[in-house]
Amino acid sequence: MKKFLILIDGPMGSGKTTTSKLVNEWLPDTARIALPDVKRLVPNFRENDKTLAIVRDVMWVMIEKYLEHGISVIVEQITSTDGILPLIQVAVAHGAEFHAFRLTAQKEVRLQRVYERTKEMMKVSELPEAKIAEMNGYFEPNDQFYIENPIPEAIVIDSEKLSSEECADLIIAKLA
Repeated sequence: MKKFLILIDGPMGSGKTTTSKLVNEWLPDTARIALPDVKRLVPNFRENDKTLAIVRDVMWVMIEKYLEHGISVIVEQITSTDGILPLIQVAVAHGAEFHAFRLTAQKEVRLQRVYERTKEMMKVSELPEAKIAEMNGYFEPNDQFYIENPIPEAIVIDSEKLSSEECADLIIAKLA
């Protein structure tokens, strides 16, 4: 199979993690690099400019090293309009095909998914009002980010209409 770099992008609750894990599972010898997973590697991670810079640097080293060793990479991250070019450049530098996908769904659907996921993680049947307010505080800027940062290179996949398995199938089919 040819070497590739896949970007799976999308707003909070769009299904990036579930879909990227399925694509990774279904494609042999492929690495998956996800911002939330790399954050866990940084001691005493705090959401600030310094630690986010460290996380991004670690992700770039991982991408470079995997591609250097002939291993295809799936990157799950939030990407700005100008953030796509460095990914294309690193893919080309390593003789890999580049594919970008942006998952999306209606705002209300995505917010409901985030609530459900958080209830599961917290092992509760109802979320405390303070947690809902906290999540809404993250959700609104995240939602606006995607409106302000279109990625023309990305194939948009409506994850509201497709299951995670169907989204993963579509991504894999585009690699052929």
